Amino acid sequence: MVFISDIHVLSAAFFMGLAAAAPMGPVNMLAIRRGLIGGWRHTLACGIGSVTGEIALFALVLLGGHYLFSDLSNPTLRTVLAGIGLIVLIPLGIYFLVHAIKEPLRAYASARKDWDESTVPAHLATDVASCAALTAFNPLTMIYWVGVTSNWLPLAHTLLGSKAPGWGILMVAAGLMTWFTTLIVLVRFLPDRIGPAFFRLVNAVLGLILLGFAAYCAIVLSHQFLH
Repeated sequence: MVFISDIHVLSAAFFMGLAAAAPMGPVNMLAIRRGLIGGWRHTLACGIGSVTGEIALFALVLLGGHYLFSDLSNPTLRTVLAGIGLIVLIPLGIYFLVHAIKEPLRAYASARKDWDESTVPAHLATDVASCAALTAFNPLTMIYWVGVTSNWLPLAHTLLGSKAPGWGILMVAAGLMTWFTTLIVLVRFLPDRIGPAFFRLVNAVLGLILLGFAAYCAIVLSHQFLH
């Protein structure tokens, strides 16, 4: 794996965060709807809550794995973790690719029904708390972090050592914030662009990212079995 550098590892963590934030689920639906009704500050508040929940879950999985397994460079352990990543990420990647080509997009149709409501919470703190809870207690989000972290952590530990958890959290946070910054810009300046095509593009990119992580897991497994 000599072709893999610190930059590759940090970039992977960034895309882990971006892929975690992008799914068109309850949090993004809430962020879009309340932003269109009450203004971009509500989208920002939803983003803050979601990023907090995502970072908490990632840190839990990351630090748990870092201290639970004493030797993350052990080939057998890396094989097991890569297998877990492959099992988790392939179905998720296929799921989002299917939703990228499915017509009509149920997520968009469902969200659109609520966008004409005239009220949003009076306090932005309500958006922060609700999105943090929706994120932190979402079983799919928990499964996602187990899947991606299981194949990222051993490699990151090999290259970055004890700094891996800190750098991982920093880069994942950057990926998460990049998504919600994009969402804020769309809600504020280009609300007409938020339609079925946008949902389809997001799901397609997300599916490809997840399958890319799954492909890396497959490479790790093949490397271990061939040697």
